[in-house]
Amino acid sequence: MNDRSRILVIDDDISVRLRLAELLTANGDFSVEEADNGTDGLRLVTEFAPDLVLLDLMMPGLTGLEVCTQVRQNPRSREVPIIVLSAADESDAMIAALDAGADDYLRKPFSSAELRAKVRTITRLNRFRGLAGERDRFRWLLDHSLEPLVIVDGDGLLVRANARAQEVFGLPAEPAGQDRIELATVVSQHFRADPPDAWAAWREGRLPAGTAFAIYQPETPQVAPRWFEVERQALDGTSAQTLLKFTNRSGLVRRELETFTFQSLISHKIRTPLNGLGPILSFLEECGSFEGDPDVSEMLRLARKSAERLEETLLSILRHHEAVFQPDRGAAPAALQSLAEVAQSAAQAAGLAANLTWAGPRCSVAHAAVLEVVFHELLGNYAKFSEAPRHGLNVDVRPAADGSGEIRLFAPGVGLPPDVVAQLGRPFWQLEGRFSGEVPGMGLGLATARMLLRNVGGDLTFANRAAPAGLVSTVFLPAGSLQVDLVHAN
Repeated sequence: MNDRSRILVIDDDISVRLRLAELLTANGDFSVEEADNGTDGLRLVTEFAPDLVLLDLMMPGLTGLEVCTQVRQNPRSREVPIIVLSAADESDAMIAALDAGADDYLRKPFSSAELRAKVRTITRLNRFRGLAGERDRFRWLLDHSLEPLVIVDGDGLLVRANARAQEVFGLPAEPAGQDRIELATVVSQHFRADPPDAWAAWREGRLPAGTAFAIYQPETPQVAPRWFEVERQALDGTSAQTLLKFTNRSGLVRRELETFTFQSLISHKIRTPLNGLGPILSFLEECGSFEGDPDVSEMLRLARKSAERLEETLLSILRHHEAVFQPDRGAAPAALQSLAEVAQSAAQAAGLAANLTWAGPRCSVAHAAVLEVVFHELLGNYAKFSEAPRHGLNVDVRPAADGSGEIRLFAPGVGLPPDVVAQLGRPFWQLEGRFSGEVPGMGLGLATARMLLRNVGGDLTFANRAAPAGLVSTVFLPAGSLQVDLVHAN
């Protein structure tokens, strides 16, 4: 990192610029940028962001006084220190420049010792002023944050707490007098750590840098449960102070609990009775006891179909709910599996196994569980709404060198209207409502497939193809997802 102060020299005299640059860079303390006129100087004040400007007063075109005035009027540069360079007979101009905002002056000819002393003093003061400004801004952000923020020293003792931390944890803004307030002790009066030894592990250096932990407040008749994620950030390398940020995760945790409750209700309270209803209806339908009454047999058949349809609807809701509210589930790549086997399994279920043709290399694929759902939904929809059973369905695999790639599924036919293509993958939007009447489904299948792919860094898109005509569904997979099978590549 370059800690040298940046000096901008604005002077039309090349000999002056060369001398200043030589004097200032001799010891490696400063880096110098030059401008030979006021217009370029103003531009460099913004681009170079100098720590100090050495400005000649008497220049053709834009004068030093005009440059000084414009620098002070610009919010981006008005704090930059300026030393004006003036000849002995330019006292009035020098005074005008000081009135316009210049910080100091040097009379020409100047000594190298005087130059270095003034430059060093002003750059040091400017850095101090910058640090003070940064501290003020930091304090403002600390005090106005909506999340609890606490600064502790190397022993975990309170240095400062913002208003939100005072409200949540009952801390004072700062210790009074010689008070020693251990943050962990105060917070632990109402909040439990997860893992339980997180505070001790942090103080003893056993908690790796960048590792967050959680604290939670159990529910009581008076207080709702609360969860906070605790993140740590060292403030600088000298004070050994640490900023702790407590991010409220209560809403997220409640949503996860509600998701778990919802899925449990669907799985056990509703799906469990269906698990018994379907087989019983199938048994009654197959036992032949009602052969003499075709109406009863038909009612049994319809009842069994309705039970199967309801179960599939519930499963569709569960899959979509899980994809939306538990995006991390299934995101980590598992062991590679044959892409062809994944696709053929879904094709078999959709009745399209004999209609599937392949283009491109045979590959193994990560995220096979995700692709099983994707192929199941895509092929199921092709079977219901396209001419794929009659004309076939083409799978075109296009892997890239980094393991990313595309899987394009092409269904021959007339395609779909553009407004319909734009709706594909939208939750609860049903193609069958416009074309084929009442067909089982909730309009969640393609939306779930797209969401699952996006959860692992991929995507799912749809587009019409003109020649040959038909609909193309493209599955995008992230890097590391596809591996060409060498056995089939030769």
